[in-house]
Order: sequence, then C-alpha cells, then structure tokens
Amino acid sequence: MKVLRGGKLIDGTGEGPIEGATVVIRDQRIEAVTTRTAGDWPQDAQIIDVSGMTILPGLIDCHDHMAMHGYDLARRWGIDEPQSTRTLRTAKVLRETLAAGYTAIRDAAGLDAGFKRAIDEGLIPGPRLVVSLCILADRRDRRPGEPVRIFLLFAA
Repeated sequence: MKVLRGGKLIDGTGEGPIEGATVVIRDQRIEAVTTRTAGDWPQDAQIIDVSGMTILPGLIDCHDHMAMHGYDLARRWGIDEPQSTRTLRTAKVLRETLAAGYTAIRDAAGLDAGFKRAIDEGLIPGPRLVVSLCILADRRDRRPGEPVRIFLLFAA
C-alpha cells in the first residue's frame, strides 16, 4: 500500500483542485481519496509526503507515433539502424512515456501489435496501447473532388 499525503489533487472531473489530499493506493489501484492526513494505515504502508506537488489522473495521448524516432529520410525508411536497436529504442520511449504520466496511448501508425502484447504481458513497461494496424481507405463510388473516407483498424 502507498499513501500519497498532502498534495494538491486534480481529479479530472472538472471540479477545482483539492488541497491537502491524501490518496491511498493498493495493488496499483486507487482505494481511497481523503483530506485527512492521519490514518490507521497498515504498518507496512509506504507513506509518501507529496506536499507542494500535484497529483493527476493518468494522461491519455490520443494520437502519437511511438516508433517514429525522427523525420529524416533514413529514419523514415528504417535504414539508419538495425531493427533490433530500433525496437529497443521504441521500448525505451514507451517506458519514458509511462514515467511522464501517460497511462494510455493511441498509436496512429508505427507500433505493431507486439509492443501492445509485450506491455500487456509485463515484458516491458509502458502505457496501455491502442495500436493502429493499418489504414483502410474507402474509394468505392467516389466522385472526383469528393474526399476519401479513411478507416483505421485497431488492435484491442
């Protein structure tokens, strides 16, 4: 159990910040939120003073390209480094993204379903992923000048 005590809580509901909040976390889930500073926490509880800090819910990035590490031609074509190095670099980016507070990412192209699986199975740390597997364009019966409808196929 972790107890975050004394921080400013922004809970994501649209209400104003709660000063002096205490957040109780058990098994990586929020169990309670209170403004009391003392409690009968279990003896093995890790009490963390977060006074002067802000507690936020996990952030969600709705459009990213986590496996895109630059825009120069060699990187876009994947000829700048071995695939194994690129894979390890992407795993590092996913770990750093989670550490920055992003708990969910919708990757709009670049990651394959293996990264989602690796995170889900605990092989690498990272945010929950929704991964675009391919783009489907509907060009049937399209008149000249009419926009092309784009559909994304995601791994759930």
